[in-house]
Amino acid sequence: MSSDQEKAAPNGRAIYNPDDDTLRWFNAERLSPTEYAQARGLGFKLWRGSSAWVATWSPEREDFLLGQVAEITFELAPDDPQARQVRFAGRAEAAEARANQRRERAMQDLPPFGEPIKVDHHSAKRHRRALERSDQNMRAAFEEGKKADYWRDRAAGAECRARQKSDPGVVRRRIGRLEADLRRMQRSLAALEAKPPTPETAAAWKRSATHWQRWAEHLERRLAFEQARLESLSPSPFAAETYQKGDVVRSRRWGKCEVVSAGPKNLKLRVLDGGARGMTMSSLPSEVERWEDPQPE
Repeated sequence: MSSDQEKAAPNGRAIYNPDDDTLRWFNAERLSPTEYAQARGLGFKLWRGSSAWVATWSPEREDFLLGQVAEITFELAPDDPQARQVRFAGRAEAAEARANQRRERAMQDLPPFGEPIKVDHHSAKRHRRALERSDQNMRAAFEEGKKADYWRDRAAGAECRARQKSDPGVVRRRIGRLEADLRRMQRSLAALEAKPPTPETAAAWKRSATHWQRWAEHLERRLAFEQARLESLSPSPFAAETYQKGDVVRSRRWGKCEVVSAGPKNLKLRVLDGGARGMTMSSLPSEVERWEDPQPE
């Protein structure tokens, strides 16, 4: 096989995961220094646990992968964030239990009442060994405490990931951001089409038009995916809550508020309680709910 054919041979496989909008490349052969630099320069990171190069989708990253593999398949990667949360929380509890055991041993090995070492006494050697064991146990307790913090952080991340997948409010806010991004891309395309290219700028104009068109098509696919996800979480049609000026609402960020104005996308709220009282804030309708006075006991 010639060198050109070897260069064109597919190197592993690649998938696009719509669940987190990532490209994942499972390379079969070691990357050359040039390929490694290209992958890193484009923002790919190596996930050693899954042996995959991973990056959020972009036209440039997709083109790079298409130069490495025959095709990019569209599939959901196995993902169970709730199971990971339980697993990571269990590891954090186990590490914290080990840290507590080490702390208890460290205190047990110490002489009572902080007794100093009696130099030239027969107990001095035993006293020093007890202090060394106590120091070793405290160091081990510190390391186990760091492990517990690490697994608690991983559990919190898995919990956040679970909310991203199963919380309708989170999905609706993501859909809102995608719609805003799509409108921005469409405006860029319209502005480009409003300025026909000259013979000198035709090549650059075509590259820009292709770039923005690919982004718009990608965002449309992502919107369709997230809307299908929302429908699966909310079987009945979602009817957005509407608010009017003067309505009293509970904001997730600022507590009790009054609606100052209600636009098609955002609300203007005047904070009624707390340290921000009297200030006017902007909020998405999905971040507030009707205020209900607490029932008297």
